[in-house]
Order: sequence, then C-alpha cells, then structure tokens
Amino acid sequence: MKLIGGNKNMENKTIRRKGQFIIEINNHMARAKSAASVGAPFMVDEYCCLICNTYFRNRIYESDLQVIKELIQFFGWIGSTKNSLILVEILKSTENLKVITENFCLESDFLQVLSDDLKSKLRDLYKTKRNKDSQVHDIEGEYFDDFYAKYSRDLDYHWARIAQRFNFLKLKKPSRILDIGCGFGILSHIATFNGHTVDSIDIPNVPPICKAATKLLKIKKYDFSITKNTPFLKLKHKYDVVTAFQICFNGSLTKNLWDVDEWKYFLLDLHDNILNDGGLVNLIFNWEHINFKPIIVDGERVFLGKKSVEDFFKPFFFRVQGMPQSEEKKIAILTKKNIKDACQTNRVKKYSYSIGLEQGKYGR
Repeated sequence: MKLIGGNKNMENKTIRRKGQFIIEINNHMARAKSAASVGAPFMVDEYCCLICNTYFRNRIYESDLQVIKELIQFFGWIGSTKNSLILVEILKSTENLKVITENFCLESDFLQVLSDDLKSKLRDLYKTKRNKDSQVHDIEGEYFDDFYAKYSRDLDYHWARIAQRFNFLKLKKPSRILDIGCGFGILSHIATFNGHTVDSIDIPNVPPICKAATKLLKIKKYDFSITKNTPFLKLKHKYDVVTAFQICFNGSLTKNLWDVDEWKYFLLDLHDNILNDGGLVNLIFNWEHINFKPIIVDGERVFLGKKSVEDFFKPFFFRVQGMPQSEEKKIAILTKKNIKDACQTNRVKKYSYSIGLEQGKYGR
C-alpha cells in the first residue's frame, strides 16, 4: 500500500471535508461501532474498508485524524493488522496529518480480511455431512454429534476470539508460522492475510467440516498426529513462531495425560528441529479434561491436569488483556533460548511463582 502526495515540506491549513461527506463517514463509523458492540467483526471490517476506499482514496484531510485513530483500533480488533499498520504509518509520517499536501490520499483499496464470498461459504459449512470424527465426548449428559459446526454457525464470535490470539503474538515483521491443530484454519488465514508465511498441521482424521474449511481458505496443511515421546513431523523449514491453541494432543481429554517428561521431549524436539533462533512457542491449554470437567487437586483447579505440569509451565504463563480470567491462566509463551534451560535443568523447581500481571520468569 502506497500513499500519494506525502510531502513534509507542505503544511495543510486544516481544510475540512464538505458537510455531506462528513455526515456519511460519521454514519459509517456509527455502524462500525454498533457492529463492534455486538461482536460482528465482518461488519466492522466492511464499514472500515468502505470508509478508506470511498473517501481516503480520494483525499485525506487533517480533520480525518480522529476517524483514522478509531479505524486503527477496529482493524486491529478484527485481525486486519496490515490495514491497521498502514494507517499507523500515515499518522507517523505526517505528524498526525499536520504535514500533508492537498492531494494526499491512499493509492489502492483496502481488502477485507475475509471476502464476502468466503464468509458465505464458511457460514454454510454447518450443513457438511457428519461422520464419527464430528462427535465429541459427553458433556453433562448432552451429546454433541457435530461439535465443530459451531465455528460455522457462529463464525463472527470465533473469528474475533482467534483474531485476539493472533494479535497477542505481536508480530512486528513478516514471520514463518507453524499452526498446530489448525482446525478451521482461521488463525492461519488471518496470519497469511497479514503477510506471514504459514504452514498448518492437524490430525489426519479431522471432521469433514474442518477439511472443507481449510480447503476453502487454501490453507497449506499437513496431516500429522502428535503422540508422546515421538519425533515431530519433519518439515522443510524452521519457524519463527509455533502456535498450538486449545491443544488436545497432550491427552487433556483422556486419562493418559502427559507429564513433565513428555512435555520436555516435545519442547526439546521443537527446539532442535522446528524453531529458528529467536523463535517462540505459544501454547493455549484446554482447561477441562476428562468429560470436559476440570481436574481438582487438593481443592485447587489444576488447569494443566497435573500439578507437576502446572509447576513446570508456571514461569511461562502470560495474561491476555481482555480475556476472561478463567482463560488467562492457561496461556504459556516459551522462547527457544529458554526451552533448553528449562528442560535440561531443575531450575524451575527452586523457585515459587505466582500468576499475576507480570510476565513469567522465563517469558519473552
């Protein structure tokens, strides 16, 4: 995305838009705000792109400052960081629009993070024929025979939730990402849209609806099942970021839950064969286990299933602003430079950590 007319030697005299255009922009912004308040990210994206493509492609005025600041926040919320950063750069390079020429504008259109055609097709996937892999465990007597269709039925909610996780990665430059357990492929799509290179992994027998979704989104996906004390899939590249969100490969929904030794094997394998220097691993754990019920140890809810595993990961826990407290406790960030230290020494056993607002002892 380029700009036309940027020249710091010419100062704009705060010439404002004509009244009718101001009314139109304000109306679009009101609709975007209303959509955000009810958790409708695609409607937010539509109105934000409309404003940029209809008005800012013609001309940007100094009086547009507040609108651009709000657009930056909206684009960030829906996972369109590419568009958000373009607007950030505009404000930075023009000293908050104080130094611009009369013909200052965007050169090309902003694209929506998910096209209208793909939105429609993803929403219709709940009709996908089910099979035994579409089923999940009993939950308090209720049986879900098409569990993953929820991503299609409530695409907006799940998109906003995964966009938040993408934003938490705080990627400052184009990165190579490995998305473990990609499911519908939403995170992989968001990251690719924003200029990152993504490879994705999921189990071979994923439900048909997940296969259909990743095909629609053109996700580059490998079929592979992670099992304890088994080498990871051999890949052509190494990665700057490895994500594994709401993982089940550690046996979290069974009685065969991984302990510290299994986690050390997995993490050291990532360290040696998957991560680039400076790379990091982002884990979000399932906090419910057998039959989707939490494990209680000595009256305390153990999010990682075993107290030993909880103690091992405690230095790496992070909190995400805006995420419910029940979920904050199950997010861990590990960097390549500290994985080996944690896995090959007993250092973590010598300290006592609490989960608070600060990053973990070994966190990035």
